Amino acid sequence: MTASAARRAAAACLLLGLSPAGCGGGGGPTSAPSAAPLPTPGPAWNEVAPLRDAAASGGRLIGTALFSSGLANEPAYAGAAGRHFNYVTAEYEMKWDPIEKTPGVFDFSGADAIVAFAEAHGMQVKGHTLVWHNATPAWVSSLSPSDLRSAVQNHVRTVVGHFRGHVRAWDVVNEAIDDTSLGLRSTVFSRGLGDDYVAECFRLARQADPDALLVYNDYGGEGLNRKSDAIYALVKDLRDRGVPIDGVGLQMHLQAWNMPAAADIAANIRRLAALGLRVNISELDVQIRQLPVATKLTQQRQVYHDVIAACLTEPRCEAVTLWGFTDAHSWIDTTFGPDDPLPFDEQYRAKPAYFGVQDALFGR
Repeated sequence: MTASAARRAAAACLLLGLSPAGCGGGGGPTSAPSAAPLPTPGPAWNEVAPLRDAAASGGRLIGTALFSSGLANEPAYAGAAGRHFNYVTAEYEMKWDPIEKTPGVFDFSGADAIVAFAEAHGMQVKGHTLVWHNATPAWVSSLSPSDLRSAVQNHVRTVVGHFRGHVRAWDVVNEAIDDTSLGLRSTVFSRGLGDDYVAECFRLARQADPDALLVYNDYGGEGLNRKSDAIYALVKDLRDRGVPIDGVGLQMHLQAWNMPAAADIAANIRRLAALGLRVNISELDVQIRQLPVATKLTQQRQVYHDVIAACLTEPRCEAVTLWGFTDAHSWIDTTFGPDDPLPFDEQYRAKPAYFGVQDALFGR
């Protein structure tokens, strides 16, 4: 496994709160063989219409998560990304750990490469993420409360300042809500800085870049449920107190066999928008490994279509970002085994899901 592949595998584990060793991040390929090969290969990435054109027709952004070594080393990866998307999120390379492994020593090389690619291809950028309990360097956990506050202040100011004028929006705080208690998750930040750390981080980010949109990002709150109620309560409280929050990211790592109703997704988006917030679908992929082989791809197409269509019912749902775009590089395969959750297959051919995304963006 290359160093970059190892980092991406570790990132996949961290997204689930698992150690890399605990979910196989220490070795092996970064993507498994296809679980359900296309019965008839779809057209190549450069033989289908750009998704960004479909999104632009409705004044929306269609994005993807990217990693810099893929852009540098895989012509099909870079070509497909530049052709199909007008919005970019760094999959891992803007998180705290890769940027500041040593206190006060910042390495922006990977993140800068992604931003440079985006700007060369007329794409906007969302920064991801400033404060998260995972992908945080080990030295942060040993700090006293006063030193932790200084470290957070320095990190947010330095990172946001570095990208000022180049990043449209920031995921300021990621996954702060506990899945069980539905209060704030117990993390180094909540323990060291207190329950108001979320508001504190948003204020720091606004000071560092007054023009960037500031977003709270979380998973599990896609439809109408207790988690989405907790997310709503958190962001409403921030708005009510005048904290500078502009939007909410709904991650949408979805299982096609266990989906929230599209009507509930739309209702949840509407209630967040009614607070005056922008909404974006921030990390969309659709798992299909538990479906019958005969229906995997058609059901995946329908899920992509229905989720994006639900977003488009609300004018303030302005962007949809896929968490990767090709099955050749997916954290789902790395973490769970063969699944094929994305709209392009491992050979960068368009799957039925691509056409589901396209139809939804065109309002079909």
